[in-house]
Amino acid sequence: MHNFYKLISYLLIPIIYLNTYLRLIRKKEDANRYKERFGYTNFKKILEKDFIWIHASSVGEFKSCDFLINNFHKNYNLLITTTTKTAADYALKNYGKKIIHQYAPFDVVPWINKFLDFWKPKLVVWIESDIWPNTIIRLREKNVPSIFLNARISPRSFKKWKFFSSYYKFITKTFFAIYAQSKNDLERISKLTDVNVDYLGNLKLTKRNTSFTKLEKTKKINIMIASTHANEENLIISSLEKISKKYQLVNFVLAPRHPSRSKLIYKLLKDKKLNVEYYSRFKDLNCRFLIIDSFGKMEKFFNISDIVFLGGSLSKKGGHNPIEAAIANCAIITGPNVFNWQNLYEDMLAKDACIMINEVKEFEIKIINLIEKEELIENLKKNALNFSNTVFFQEDKLLELLNNRLEQNA
Repeated sequence: MHNFYKLISYLLIPIIYLNTYLRLIRKKEDANRYKERFGYTNFKKILEKDFIWIHASSVGEFKSCDFLINNFHKNYNLLITTTTKTAADYALKNYGKKIIHQYAPFDVVPWINKFLDFWKPKLVVWIESDIWPNTIIRLREKNVPSIFLNARISPRSFKKWKFFSSYYKFITKTFFAIYAQSKNDLERISKLTDVNVDYLGNLKLTKRNTSFTKLEKTKKINIMIASTHANEENLIISSLEKISKKYQLVNFVLAPRHPSRSKLIYKLLKDKKLNVEYYSRFKDLNCRFLIIDSFGKMEKFFNISDIVFLGGSLSKKGGHNPIEAAIANCAIITGPNVFNWQNLYEDMLAKDACIMINEVKEFEIKIINLIEKEELIENLKKNALNFSNTVFFQEDKLLELLNNRLEQNA
């Protein structure tokens, strides 16, 4: 089957070139660096230290690299690859002095060979769910030690991969170890691979140097609608309108998962004749509806929020990480579709550290209940904050594993 995949990847080369050209026109690719997608680089390699290559496709995956970057950047050159321009910008802005960033090459053998022959990584760390067969199998053929960290597979992807389980086994035998993101992921991945799959916790939940200091309590109640995906705002817009009209002391902050959707949300609110502003233009936090139209502002607004509704859970996106909001001492509400974080939410619900709604109509009811019952919201905040102090990841065990492997290949 792999020979068939390789053949298809070669046949797709003209389409890849055309698509890259179109993306350049639309400014979705970096005009100065797009050749990196074909294995080329303008970077002059630093030879003093060995390279560890960490592949993290998008911003979400890259954020889970924080622990690895801070523990290895002094002794190794850290080559970070992503596939999106947004992730590249985020990586360079926040870690530019600690890493070397490149765009991941397209999954075509000659381009992968060019990339690997130049960088010659001593160890490869593959993050989450981005499976590129040619790249991963080429690592095995070149005897590059590789580990699959924070591995996940959604229920939908699992059903698809079951039809190609032999190919999934063939691809993943490249890895000397696989560590699943959750116990549910461990169970699913174990059914698809012969490699031993273990669980250390979720790499995204390693302890970071993040500290939140809540602003002084006021009569205002700030409600943050965070990390929403397409159409989710439409599902709750009527409730937001009713709540804003009934409770004049309530302000809403809307932070879509993809800030490029900000204009659509702005129009949605304007059509309801609601008082709405973009944060990039307004800067005043005292606004009835404020849209966060850029990346990197989530922590700031968790910090000023009393209630946080986490999106990706009304649509079937699998939900989002609740721990940053919990650390910020927020009362957390989520929809029912949280399969990416199922185990974590189950633990939080058992400790009354969040609220889960099963239907959209419950959204308004739960929000109003929290607004009107101060004791309830304070208890939910306290439980969420206490839960955030849980040790979610065995950091020492991972460091020992990686250091031992690096020493073996010294």
